[in-house]
Amino acid sequence: MKYLYKEFQKIYFNLDKILKLFFSLFIFMEILWIPFNSWASEEILALSGHAYLSSSNIIQVFMEKWWVTVLFLLLFLANILIAYLQMALIFVSIRQLLDKKVKRFRDYLIDIKEGMTVVMKSTNLSKIVFVLFFSVVLFPFLKRILNIYYYNKLLIPQFILDYLSQNSMLLAILISSSVIIFFWIASRLMYALPQIFFEQKSVAQALRFSLEKTKGAKQWKYFFQLLWVLLQSFLTYAVLSGFFLGLQILADNLPQVFALPIAIINFTFIQLAYYSAIAVFMIKFVGLLTGEHLPSYHRQRLHHGLRLTIMTLSALVFMTQGILYLYSPFTTVPVTISHRGVNNENGVQNSLEALQETAKLKPDYVEMDIQETKDGNFVVMHDTDIANLTGNPGGTHDYNLKELTQMTASENGMSAPVVSFSDYLDKADELGQKLLVEIKVTAQDSASLTHNFLQRYGKRLLAKGHQIQSLDYKTIVEVKKYDKQLVSFFILPFNSIYPTTMADGYTMEYSSLDQNFIVRSWFNQKSVYAWTTNDKDSMMKMMLLNVDGMITDNLTELNSLLTDVKENLDYSYILSLYVQQQLDIF
Repeated sequence: MKYLYKEFQKIYFNLDKILKLFFSLFIFMEILWIPFNSWASEEILALSGHAYLSSSNIIQVFMEKWWVTVLFLLLFLANILIAYLQMALIFVSIRQLLDKKVKRFRDYLIDIKEGMTVVMKSTNLSKIVFVLFFSVVLFPFLKRILNIYYYNKLLIPQFILDYLSQNSMLLAILISSSVIIFFWIASRLMYALPQIFFEQKSVAQALRFSLEKTKGAKQWKYFFQLLWVLLQSFLTYAVLSGFFLGLQILADNLPQVFALPIAIINFTFIQLAYYSAIAVFMIKFVGLLTGEHLPSYHRQRLHHGLRLTIMTLSALVFMTQGILYLYSPFTTVPVTISHRGVNNENGVQNSLEALQETAKLKPDYVEMDIQETKDGNFVVMHDTDIANLTGNPGGTHDYNLKELTQMTASENGMSAPVVSFSDYLDKADELGQKLLVEIKVTAQDSASLTHNFLQRYGKRLLAKGHQIQSLDYKTIVEVKKYDKQLVSFFILPFNSIYPTTMADGYTMEYSSLDQNFIVRSWFNQKSVYAWTTNDKDSMMKMMLLNVDGMITDNLTELNSLLTDVKENLDYSYILSLYVQQQLDIF
């Protein structure tokens, strides 16, 4: 207990410097640099002549105009340089805190300026590459401190992870083994960082120094020392956030008029705990690498007012975030959309039988898929290869509509006839069920696919309030040219540069959605649908992002969650999700 008190006293002595460091980084990254990156990326994309960046056009965007590629490359290089200097600033700042000499804040800033000047003079591409590789690959805990615009866009969508986890028992072993191996490599190479930042050594010299220092039996000593540093910060955050979560569990038994303000206060303290944990980690980490520690200060007059003022300002910022996080998302309710017309495997996807059962749960929309047939008609089918569902080889373009509707699709232990879109639409209108029709486009389609579809069904879709979505932007353009009132969504498989399109909104894979995309959509008056949210946690996360709709295979769970939100909001659960996100280092 005495040790903890002394450690707290040391941190409190430097609290003004620590909070100003993080506050300055926050202001620069969140308010200046990231918005600038968004704007610059969109402007460069506009210069390319493309309205969006997706897997379908990424080659054209980067290959059609060489100077656009150069601009993107320069912006990317600027980002990694900023990230490198951000890491250098944190190391230099923490190193100054470890100095035995007591410094006034002005002297502290002067020393940081001198240290950063030296770092910048010795900066080269190899140092940048190594530091960022160490930070985001070998030791990804550090990426929580960095905020690299393009790096945050690089992730594996959740639907791919779900597919891999269902089809490979080795995946969990592979990931776990990779984490351990990368952590071990990080413990072998970590002493290169102070050599680069403080001694101005080349990467090769720094690596040789670190490998020599950690060779032999000593490598496990440093492995566990690094692990202990990480655990200290993790435990700091876990214990503090756990305490405030416990308070919120008690507060949730009170009427919501009291539970919400208490939740906002607890959110504020959880944020303070998070940045405290980061401060603990960086101080311990730099201390481990340099062999220095925060000095014990003799009792002297401290400017408590300054420290309390900085803490109060930080708390006000976090409290504002808490209001936006805990109150704003629940002022509206997202629309519910059944994915492929099913709910909890209650039938064969895109079948009339599943539609009838799912419609009983009254989703706002039923999402379904149509494809063109050999004779230019439209069949309800998701997969381009129909063998998996029907047992018949080929795709929809290998058969006419009559042949396809004589086939039987089997899934989830059930069977149902393949259905034409005309019959599916008739049944939906009979049930009073609105549809979200996805127009699937393939290389085998006729040039007039969308035109023919709209001529046959466009007026009816508009009159009944149905909506359209597609991965193909040309299809969206044709829909909007046909009638601007026919609501259409452009499907984006991942979140990259914000698009500028004619679509009424965007359908995006939920794990790549972020607050920046939602805010931009709000400003541009575009709706956002998230797909495919199938569990309570992912649904609540999307509600907290304030999406306009959710596409799900589990409509029962989504309806239940929305009922709970309306009748009895569980703030402790919401805060626990936030804590989980903060602890997610990958």
